[in-house]
Amino acid sequence: MFLLPFIHIPNKAPGLHQIWLFLERNGSHMIEFDCNTPEEGIQHAKEFLELNELQGAQPPFCVNDIVFCPVSSDTADLVNFYTWKETPIATTPQKEVWRSFLWAHAENGGDPWGVNKMMESISFSDKNDTAYSVMNYIVTNAWVV
Repeated sequence: MFLLPFIHIPNKAPGLHQIWLFLERNGSHMIEFDCNTPEEGIQHAKEFLELNELQGAQPPFCVNDIVFCPVSSDTADLVNFYTWKETPIATTPQKEVWRSFLWAHAENGGDPWGVNKMMESISFSDKNDTAYSVMNYIVTNAWVV
């Protein structure tokens, strides 16, 4: 299974959502962990939040093999984490980082500028989970945190 802590800030600008994803391997991969059931994955997500002193905005939830973990943007300890821009690709050891994305979203749910589909080429797992697929799920299911 994969763990995907995220922060969703809707309407960062008209028609734009800002989505922060917490990723490993310098921001290139979802956090992978061993577990057998969605319930175990959700428990793992709760432990992750507690261990890292992060506030959950809503309870974690599991979709397929991804445990989505909404994090409150008011969490004071976010400044203690690295961001994607702080870790060049060749950085060793590879770090867990917050990586920010912008998502264009029209009132009718479409992609007004056709830019979101370009995120299909950014893969976050060996199972072909892409930036597009996870962010589309977050935005279209209104997991606003």
